[in-house]
Amino acid sequence: MADRALLSRIVPGSGPLAQRLRLWSGLILFAFVLTHYFNHALGIVSTEWMVAAQDVRRGFWRTPPGTILLYGALIVHVIFGLVRIARRRTLRMPAWEALQIGLVLFIPYQLVAHIIATRGMASAHGVNDDYIHELSILWPSQVLNQNILLLAVWVHGVLGLHFWLRLKPWYREWSSVLLSFAIAIPLLAMWGWIDAARRLELTGLDTGGLTPEQFVWLIEQIDGARWFAIGLLVFVFAIPLIRYILSRLNPSIRITYPGRGAVRAGKGSTLLEISRDHGIPHASVCGGRARCSTCRTLIVEHDGELPAIGDAERKVLDRIEADPRVRLACQLRPTSDLTAQPLLPAGEAAAAAGASHDAYHWGVEKPAVVMFADMRNFTGLAEDRLPYDVVFLLNRYLGLMSQAIEKAGGQVDKFIGDGIMAIFGISDDIKVAARQALDASAAMADALDGLNAEAGLSGDDALRIGVGVHAGPVILGRIGAAGAGGASASITALGDTVNAASRLETASKDLATFLVTSQAVLRAAGVSYEDGRPSTITVKGKRKALDVVAIDDPRALRIYLAEQAV
Repeated sequence: MADRALLSRIVPGSGPLAQRLRLWSGLILFAFVLTHYFNHALGIVSTEWMVAAQDVRRGFWRTPPGTILLYGALIVHVIFGLVRIARRRTLRMPAWEALQIGLVLFIPYQLVAHIIATRGMASAHGVNDDYIHELSILWPSQVLNQNILLLAVWVHGVLGLHFWLRLKPWYREWSSVLLSFAIAIPLLAMWGWIDAARRLELTGLDTGGLTPEQFVWLIEQIDGARWFAIGLLVFVFAIPLIRYILSRLNPSIRITYPGRGAVRAGKGSTLLEISRDHGIPHASVCGGRARCSTCRTLIVEHDGELPAIGDAERKVLDRIEADPRVRLACQLRPTSDLTAQPLLPAGEAAAAAGASHDAYHWGVEKPAVVMFADMRNFTGLAEDRLPYDVVFLLNRYLGLMSQAIEKAGGQVDKFIGDGIMAIFGISDDIKVAARQALDASAAMADALDGLNAEAGLSGDDALRIGVGVHAGPVILGRIGAAGAGGASASITALGDTVNAASRLETASKDLATFLVTSQAVLRAAGVSYEDGRPSTITVKGKRKALDVVAIDDPRALRIYLAEQAV
């Protein structure tokens, strides 16, 4: 256990240790494949360039550390991939996951031949497995097999990268560029090695070939490795199949979904697998890898004790400040009857989202800053004015506030009567977002003074506003996009951070101040502002009170931030 805990701290990332090992081993393998494909593509220029680049690559991968890293990553990736398959409790899965598993079946069968014909022949018989030798073997009899293997490995790697990176907020902006590279790289690689092989054949260069004994050894080793791979894959895939059949024949626990009835399932399956197996719509963006919280579920009732929360699940639940009754369906393996209510919508809306390349259809979780602003005395002013004047003044106010927010780098989420909700950090990190929100508050104070002067309002008649700002994890998504033409729906923010920001705006009235910002915003901005009035407020649904600072004039804070930046 101590070794496992140490390894868990060493391996970067989040999620279960096995998942992180599989991810990092996959990234190492993808780095090898990417440089290998670039090496192939150099064949478009000349075979000499291919050989020169290969020598550079081998300068690392053929050293003892490089060999250990490469083949260690290959072994780890294969083992944990097969273990993940063996642990499955249902045959139902998204199409992309089925494709990944299908490639797991195909790639080892083809890849063992490639490894034995190159590294194996070099180690066992001293064959110089450079491009000259390999191209002569592959051309023309192995063109189809080689290109199919090349595409299968690439698709497997790109799919893995896509379903890892699509949760990153920057991915949507760069997805078109990355897709272009994902298409171009294998095409250039195939063009390069085929063109080089054709030129090599035309030159009639003696490539050495293989002796009859070497050829027999090669075929025997390839056949043996392939039969071993087939036997291993059959064994691995038989485990979930047998387990699935037994669980269907003898279900032992009852899962009730409010409004959808109850189902019976065998112990050992995750709640997400049970939902999928019985056709219960259950959102899951990351594919059950504890990288997001979209599968989170409220456990309404349960018999007996629930399985303990693991480290990966705890990190996600703590990040979203989840209710103690909430669990991740992809991590919870029920051992007794329970009633479960999925908290995020799935079904048709999720299917429509899945067809889109827009990450915000799925919902993106990230730290952000949320602002609420509300006019304090507009109702009283409206009573003494003509309807036209009221509408004009309100539109002028909302327009000036929106300009201040957007100029600072924020996005107006929605207008609520004379109130405004805005988001900072959709495309920026939390430090930038926090500073933008504070700068926007100062700009809004400037705009309000200008509007009062423009409208001839002063004293008790002057317009006043209260602003609340809070930082924390939010879910950014296009709510209503499935029925509104997809990406035409604007991005909105959901979560406890939004509720807390709204409460801070209300507190600005109680504290008789312009701005109430949480200490979380100031910490994110990297400032320690001492001129405000510290306080604590309670937020409905949160166990802990929020530490806040009341600031009468945020323009003083803007000056403070500017001085710090010098």
